Amino acid sequence: MKPALIFIHKWLGISLALLFLMWFLSGIVLYYVPFPNLTQAERRAGLQPMALAADCCLTAEEAARRAGVAFTEARLAMAEEETPAWRLLVDTGNKSAPQWQTLDARTGARMAPLTSVQAMKVAEISSGRRALSAEGLERDQWTVPQGMDPYRPLFKVSLEGDDGLELYVSSTAAEVVRDTRRAERFWNWIGAVPHWIYPTVLRQFPQAWNQVVVWLSIPGVLLAATGLVLGIWQLFLNRSRWIPYRKFWMRWHHMAGLVAAVFTLTWIFSGLMSMNPYGVFSSRGLPTAERDRWLGADRGAVVTPQLALAAVAAREAGAQALELERLRIDGQVWYRIQGTQQRWWVRADDASAMPAVEPVLPDGWVSGTLQRVRGVDRSPASVTRIDRYDEVYYAKDPASAEALDTRPLPVWRAHWPDGTDLYADAASGKVLLRVDPSGRWQRLLYQGLHSLDFEPLRARPWLRDALVLILSLLGTALCITSCVIGWRALSLETESARHKGIAR
Repeated sequence: MKPALIFIHKWLGISLALLFLMWFLSGIVLYYVPFPNLTQAERRAGLQPMALAADCCLTAEEAARRAGVAFTEARLAMAEEETPAWRLLVDTGNKSAPQWQTLDARTGARMAPLTSVQAMKVAEISSGRRALSAEGLERDQWTVPQGMDPYRPLFKVSLEGDDGLELYVSSTAAEVVRDTRRAERFWNWIGAVPHWIYPTVLRQFPQAWNQVVVWLSIPGVLLAATGLVLGIWQLFLNRSRWIPYRKFWMRWHHMAGLVAAVFTLTWIFSGLMSMNPYGVFSSRGLPTAERDRWLGADRGAVVTPQLALAAVAAREAGAQALELERLRIDGQVWYRIQGTQQRWWVRADDASAMPAVEPVLPDGWVSGTLQRVRGVDRSPASVTRIDRYDEVYYAKDPASAEALDTRPLPVWRAHWPDGTDLYADAASGKVLLRVDPSGRWQRLLYQGLHSLDFEPLRARPWLRDALVLILSLLGTALCITSCVIGWRALSLETESARHKGIAR
């Protein structure tokens, strides 16, 4: 038994030592410098104030009908050259991802994809800086995730300034969809890219990338597990001495392993769990049937955008709207109007002369809709309004602008007897999270073990940061000893094979 464990651990260590070292070093960088992302707050900061003429705009349904398209999402804002435009997420009717398309809100005519000059203008309006150049592309290192697919093709626009700011502009949505800076790109080349095995040449094929990471992680788990077993074996079952090795590197490898082996195993295993190998965890989004119940019957808006904005202006003097989003919940159509600091809701399928303006959707209606999401015969055990994060619904940085969009408070939480929880937000009109028992296991085995995302540590970020850094450095030390021992073992094997060849 022991010789077999030693054989497996030795050759897996020789094969994977450098990979483990890379994972630890790049993980430290990734912990402090995340992958580039344009937050909703940053996106809205680049929008122009909406200015609509009294007879300006069609509803999203009218514009889509004239253009001959069907949409699932719709947003109205000012496009380049101060043109009010509907941005529609259009189903292309094939296996490719839905695509954002832009329609002139006055006529419903499709707007042509941006040219490089127009993309530079969009970037200048968004950033307030002068554009230097624009490069057309389908994807690059910072836009390779599938989440960018509805916006392709893109323009990468370089802007003046010492920070090397580059904005990515969607040619079809006519808006900025990602930003990166020179320092951010540098640290990601030694952080997220190696840690996630994320080069564009591989990541552009999602299934192949997933399989590569999974099949590197599985032997990594086996390597860490065999090392842990051997370390304990030597510590407690060796009768002569706890540390049986006299050679410097073997001795320190054993001691470092005794300290670092447990969390090395949990980190590699939780990294494997992050890939949801072979679909062991369920999705955190709503299944189709539940999403259809949340949306309700399809209806059209009768209130024009300019009338909705006029209602907001009448309610609040000086209100400055940046974007109008059309949403459907439980068969009702609403406009969510986003301002610089505030948002307003206007019922869009109500034919009143001056529609009512609400700061959020009615709580009773939202909670009632949430109760029916899983069917009338599957009522939740409880529906409560929570104003504090819990063990699955939380934000890593509650004070950040991103948390206000992705993990706001308060929200409605519905709990079912089978262990399923749904979280709905009356301020955004969306179900933000769905967690079933498998999702709770993923929460523990991935976020918990990989990032130490446990409530006591989240409440003490300085302690969590210190633990992550110290444990990462210990893991790095273990990997350095592994690399040295592996190199020496491989050199000895090569030398032995050479001598055998000479002897023959």
